[in-house]
Amino acid sequence: MNQEPKTILLVAGGTGGHIFPALALAIKLRAMGANVFWAGRDNEMESAIARANSFQFLPIRTAQISFPHPFIPSSLHPFIKGAFEQVSGFVQSLNLLTRIRPDAVIAFGAYVSLPVLLAAKLRGMRFYLLEQNRVPGRVVRFFAPYARNTFLTFPLHKPIRAPITLTGTPLRQELVQNALKFSYPPQPQPQPFPKTVLVLGGTQGARPLNLAAVDMAAQLTNLHFIVLTGRRDYKQLKSLVHSANCQLIEWTDHPEDLYQQAHLAVTRGGGLVLSELLAFGIPAIIVPFPYALDNHQDANALYLEQTGAAVRLEQTQLSGLIPLVRTLTLDDARLKRMSVSARKLARFDAASTIARTILHDLGL
Repeated sequence: MNQEPKTILLVAGGTGGHIFPALALAIKLRAMGANVFWAGRDNEMESAIARANSFQFLPIRTAQISFPHPFIPSSLHPFIKGAFEQVSGFVQSLNLLTRIRPDAVIAFGAYVSLPVLLAAKLRGMRFYLLEQNRVPGRVVRFFAPYARNTFLTFPLHKPIRAPITLTGTPLRQELVQNALKFSYPPQPQPQPFPKTVLVLGGTQGARPLNLAAVDMAAQLTNLHFIVLTGRRDYKQLKSLVHSANCQLIEWTDHPEDLYQQAHLAVTRGGGLVLSELLAFGIPAIIVPFPYALDNHQDANALYLEQTGAAVRLEQTQLSGLIPLVRTLTLDDARLKRMSVSARKLARFDAASTIARTILHDLGL
């Protein structure tokens, strides 16, 4: 007798680091026969991406709660607004769970997940978590002891008392296919520069890295620089670039096209971008965002540095970026060793592993 397909409620939003792994897993679950609903903020990146990929999107109210400063009365307003949005989202989530009755909830952390996870816990529904960083976010830390499983991208910086499985982060199938065919170093390009340096600042871009990239291109004229600026900084950067070896890209849905050109990456330390660079075996200089919650980007960077796949550089040390890039790009043997170390850490089957584990736990 054929079993009824399982209904999965996936909740993810905020940055691309949460949304794109969620998309990869949602596509895999759908391909394996599950009915997948996606909950998140309406009129934001997650709603556009979910609908563009034909997932039924369920909007919920949610906002980050900024705790007030005791000596700044005006800081009370954002706290009240965030708390009100979360309470409203919790009520919405209770109604949503009653309406679709999912067999499981899968959450990717961050404040977007909070109201749905609270409702799922209250209703006694099984839920699963994904964590992209070595230091789990607060939502994951709170709910992990109650989750059926928490799937990790990297080994945790500090252990937690909860069921965990190290799987890597779900990556788009197209990106995985390109990564498996790619062999570092990239094929020579029809251009006058022997090597390409790819500068990545994350979904929103990173102004310090963008400005540093412009300076690098002006001084290291023998290298080709591709800078993924993010939409915020693109116009400003374009007005500053006066060297022919600096290519600016505002945004791309296919970063694999850029990875296949890169001899070296300069990047922030988010879990998704690091997972993608590992898949292609790209040596990296990681400049962690210094204000990331719980300094999780630095923990990610430290792990890759300790395993030989990357060099960690604090943002306060950006003055040393140009000599570091110059040194690395002149040392082909070291770049190759870093690439080999990176590929050893890469995990290509995370989406399949997580989807199979969850569906098996649901009795399929």
